Amino acid sequence: MLTLNASKLKEMFVAGGKAIESEYEYINELNVFPVPDGDTGTNMMITINGAIEAINNIDYTDIQLLGKHFSRGLLMNARGNSGVIFSQIIKGFTSVFKEGKNEIGIVDFVNAFTAAKNTAYAAVASPVEGTILTVIRVTAEKLSKKRNFKSIDDVMKTACNEAQKILLQTPEMLHELKEVGVVDSGGYGLCRFFDGMLIGINQNTQFTTVKKIPLAKIEAKKSFIDKLEDANIGFGYCCEFIMTLKARVTLKQSTKKDFDVKSFKKQLSKIGDSMAVVIDGDIVKVHIHTINPHQVLEIGAQYGEFNKVKIENMTLQFLERNPGTTLEKLQDQVKTRRKLPTTVKIIATVPSTTIANIYNSELSISHTINTEAVGNPSVQEFMDKIRDAHTANIIIVVDDSNIILAAKEASALVKNEVNTEIINASNIAASYLACLIFDPMQDMNTNIKNINNAIKATHVGKVSISSKPINYSHIEVKKNHFIGIIDKKIVSSDYSMSNVLKRLSDLLLNKIRRPKNAWIIYGNNAQIHDIKTLKKYLMETHSLKVSAIDGNQPVYSFYIAIQ
Repeated sequence: MLTLNASKLKEMFVAGGKAIESEYEYINELNVFPVPDGDTGTNMMITINGAIEAINNIDYTDIQLLGKHFSRGLLMNARGNSGVIFSQIIKGFTSVFKEGKNEIGIVDFVNAFTAAKNTAYAAVASPVEGTILTVIRVTAEKLSKKRNFKSIDDVMKTACNEAQKILLQTPEMLHELKEVGVVDSGGYGLCRFFDGMLIGINQNTQFTTVKKIPLAKIEAKKSFIDKLEDANIGFGYCCEFIMTLKARVTLKQSTKKDFDVKSFKKQLSKIGDSMAVVIDGDIVKVHIHTINPHQVLEIGAQYGEFNKVKIENMTLQFLERNPGTTLEKLQDQVKTRRKLPTTVKIIATVPSTTIANIYNSELSISHTINTEAVGNPSVQEFMDKIRDAHTANIIIVVDDSNIILAAKEASALVKNEVNTEIINASNIAASYLACLIFDPMQDMNTNIKNINNAIKATHVGKVSISSKPINYSHIEVKKNHFIGIIDKKIVSSDYSMSNVLKRLSDLLLNKIRRPKNAWIIYGNNAQIHDIKTLKKYLMETHSLKVSAIDGNQPVYSFYIAIQ
């Protein structure tokens, strides 16, 4: 196969999704932590199944349109960090597809892997090697170095082989993986997706699909502004340019500045969004949406001169695609959407309905996302909750680091409407304290400062039950033992809950010079005797003021917060 058309690529995407679904439980087992919360396999399966539903009932003849629908479906259904990073890999992969074309050749197919790598790394503030990022990076680099591919099949086989090779090396890159003897779970999921894509090339397999609402009916329910946002068009101008660093148009020009990509991105981010910056030697390619294109060019001209510049009016593009709509109508609707109250509200993720009710009744936090009911929330669920809050200033308090990227993606998508700030509380105890001190009468910055100070002054431990035996260098964990966890590290393991609770409390107390307060949030597996014993130990032995809260959360029997 010398070319790949939209129909075959759709089969490959679906087959890749089926491959992940067939092994999602094993991918979950690869998680380093022996606690079944936010498992990678489940997150990746939900993410990709949502994207497959978005393309299932459409016969594509435009490969770029297929790519846009599939990558958009991934993003809006992305669960957990693994799901969000995977969505960015596919976003980059499909970004090379050309508009109006039904197929791509071998060179473009290879380039798609490089674009996937670039987009994925750009999406993560602090990339960690030994993860899914390493798998896509090394795979792309190996493909770009080999220039004698005979077919699309050959490219895909090589990608599968290279991905598998680097996956097996991930334990050497991350101590946590090596210690428990597993490969990276997200990387394994990506390898299985590639394997499925290869099957999609070689087999004409018929897949059963879930019946869904036709796309036309979904779009008929959306407002005109929603369609504008969903198409990732936005207002203003789409600016693209290719620039040669240090180049000058005339000899009389002053010497150009030294190029620093972080500083460059920071400058551009102040005047636009949807930014992508790709560097290849002394060539820099930039894409950005802005209402001030001249400022974009002025920033670029500090570092070099332009090989090519393209500026397109996105508002006019939208009007051309929507006959009967006028600029006046468009502006009226935008003004209506932007007239939001300026009050500050909190959106908080919570692990149970009980805690959601506590937040509502005791803390006056009415906008919560219950992960017990929905699992790790998707980007779309965050966006829905942001819009339900109906205010211009929102603080998103996330109780689990595994869902922080989904919150960030949602915030980026609505940033032209709403000012959002994300606080990674990491656990429900810190989240509870954040919501406890939140003051809706104070401004956004004051609340964020107070919340962050409270979280920094608080140390939290949690207790769960080990789902499998693992030997760490510092501790042996047996299946069904109670385990105490501080800062993502298992610090105690015992058959006795009371022993684990005491050990965990002592370690937390050692972290604080003069502890005064303690909060206990106990889950649905907690026993009354253990609750009373812990409370008595903290009050009588350490003279702390203790509040005990029935959270009824499913995974962690206890959260202990000491301040």
